[in-house]
Amino acid sequence: MCINALGGVRLDPARPHLNALDSRGRLDWADFKEDFIISQSAEVTEVPPKEVIARLGKQHEKTKLGVQTLFGKTPPYPSAFKFEEFSLPELALTGKQLQGLLECQIKKCSFKLEQESEIAPLMESKNRAKTLNELIRKRLKDYLAEKKLKGYESRTDNIPFIKKALRLSGFLKSRYPKTYSYLETEFWKNSKTIDSPLQSYIRAEVIQMAGEKAQPVFRLSENLEFNERGYLNVEIPIYTNHFFDSSLRIFEVFDWPPDPQKAVYVVTDLIEVDELKKSRLIRNLFKTPMEEAVAEFRKSEMKELR
Repeated sequence: MCINALGGVRLDPARPHLNALDSRGRLDWADFKEDFIISQSAEVTEVPPKEVIARLGKQHEKTKLGVQTLFGKTPPYPSAFKFEEFSLPELALTGKQLQGLLECQIKKCSFKLEQESEIAPLMESKNRAKTLNELIRKRLKDYLAEKKLKGYESRTDNIPFIKKALRLSGFLKSRYPKTYSYLETEFWKNSKTIDSPLQSYIRAEVIQMAGEKAQPVFRLSENLEFNERGYLNVEIPIYTNHFFDSSLRIFEVFDWPPDPQKAVYVVTDLIEVDELKKSRLIRNLFKTPMEEAVAEFRKSEMKELR
């Protein structure tokens, strides 16, 4: 940590925009790089870091599944969670969501599914809602067992795109080098090292994006908790049903240097949005509304942590 000539706190050399926290207390920032929207919300809270972390834990508890994620162990894991009972929430299978599922075809499917192994059997199914449940359940099993991260349509593997998001974050490698190195390599081997997360857990949630035409987004993900220069939580999506081809979410909580009884809380979203990759014209029209929709959802979550 260093102080500039005007007395502002420089929290991270890789993110000079965070300097504005000294005078504003909160900020929102966004950029677009290599097909990813990178957006961030940050604020100085009036509560100490431990309390912010505890509140985040309670917030995530609402969407947590009872499955254990044990690194270096061979499945099946000892757990009260029964995979055969896993089901998508009602919001992901009703109204326009169900209509889109029934209309899903190889050439055009609004759900982020892989063509040969998922869309093809879905088209032949007499009960598509049930089949979709089974497909997502298999994604979860494969991810926990072998860290497989299936893509969508003709993209069979999403891991390279998660690694791309890690790289594009910039600050992650600069501020948290041990965690970054682990997420680049050892994590995908499903092995436990000295840099492994303190704990991890699976969440299933529905995100209501702003805008009348935006469908609810179902997201199944793993959250990894690290302790490096403060609290760090990295969320890796296992499956997202709309809009996002791949994504990464990073939560940070650390001391506010002028007053350690206050905390700095930062949430970063890196999202590969399908529509924004079609053309420069579409990107110019819809990039800002998408950035604002993601920021609004993020800010509504952050209010609970103040």
